[in-house]
Amino acid sequence: MALRTLIKTEINKPTVKKSVEQLYKACLKEVPRVLAIYDFDIPYDVAKASIKYHFKKNAHVKDSRIISILLAKGYTELEETLLQWKQRPHLARLLNPEGLIPKREATPYEKVILALKEDDRSHLPIQGSQPFY
Repeated sequence: MALRTLIKTEINKPTVKKSVEQLYKACLKEVPRVLAIYDFDIPYDVAKASIKYHFKKNAHVKDSRIISILLAKGYTELEETLLQWKQRPHLARLLNPEGLIPKREATPYEKVILALKEDDRSHLPIQGSQPFY
């Protein structure tokens, strides 16, 4: 595949900064397609910020061998995402680092159930049932 040739060329390249920029641009280019494929209802800016977060998370790495491994991992993640080998929750975890997307508010029914104490579950509509949270 193209990934194997990419890994071989990355180890030989003296400039890895350009390769990181290429991966970043490739990820940003595919964001609208990924959001459509997986039916995510988040804005492009939020998805872009989460991708930027993942790249900045590894900005301290200076060893070119480690960078080439991270590049290979990034291209693999992108390829698996585009081929729909991931499930929606896997991608949601990637697109929501550190809580960039606010969680929805609980419905009134969920608030009642969450407010019940552990031993006071007799008020549940179905006796003896476990709560759904």
